[in-house]
Amino acid sequence: MRLLPGLTAASLLALATPAHAHEFRAALVLVDVGPDGALELRLELPPGAARPRFELPAGCEVIRTAPTLHATCEPRALRGALTVHDLAPELELIAHLRSPGRPARTQVLRPGSPSLPLTPTASGLAGYLRLGVLHILGGFDHLLFVVGLALWVRGAGRLLATLTAFTLAHSLTLALAALDLVRLPQPPVEACIALSLVLLARAAVLDDMSQKTPWRFAGACGLLHGLGFAGALADIGLPQGAVVGALAAFNIGVELGQIAALALVGVLALVLLRLAPRAPLRLIVAYLIGGLAFAWTALRLLALGSPV
Repeated sequence: MRLLPGLTAASLLALATPAHAHEFRAALVLVDVGPDGALELRLELPPGAARPRFELPAGCEVIRTAPTLHATCEPRALRGALTVHDLAPELELIAHLRSPGRPARTQVLRPGSPSLPLTPTASGLAGYLRLGVLHILGGFDHLLFVVGLALWVRGAGRLLATLTAFTLAHSLTLALAALDLVRLPQPPVEACIALSLVLLARAAVLDDMSQKTPWRFAGACGLLHGLGFAGALADIGLPQGAVVGALAAFNIGVELGQIAALALVGVLALVLLRLAPRAPLRLIVAYLIGGLAFAWTALRLLALGSPV
């Protein structure tokens, strides 16, 4: 138990910076292609983000650039692609493409894949799937909560039921928030998510919560985590005509990313146990999670009273 102060202090000093582990920086570009070859491009950037540069395919003539880009394109140009340049590495550019006679498409653009075909042949739901995977891999508080459940709950069957309750709960609130049926401000939600990690870490160390119905605690916390995920979709939006599919794809991506992260954590745990079989690994990890969660909670509560 004497490890707790030192590990907590180390977590506060080294890991307190990412106070918003569900924070998602996304820009949005809306591309409308008309039946006569007219192209309209509207860009929405988060505060402080640098404006990227767009390159239209050959055969498009720009008519106006501000506040919305307008161009006319020859038929052959519409078989080309829109390319984005000078995109900040930490920024996701979510492109919504609407063209006559085709379903709306959504695609994630990055420095490594900066082109949006103007005549897509595939569904844009794959973009939401990938977005869900990437979002969960950056959602450290959510991943640490799942690890904490594995530390606390005893028995494979009970752990599976607990993880299922957590997954169903955050899927429910993610859907409700994404469909604008439930709306809560993100800062208090993020603070409560961090506090749920503190409670879970304490339970894992002291084993003082009921082992008979851990799914109740996991389900209640899952409702909070789902509201945290919804912040990403609020920035991105859901394509008209494919709301359910895009929401399902994003949620499946979240679960796939969660499974991948847990598999990696399991492999690392096995390696550490082989190298140091007598080390109190479970307590060490629980203390680290608790220290980091305490830092997040403090920072997020302080942020509630800070001017934007």
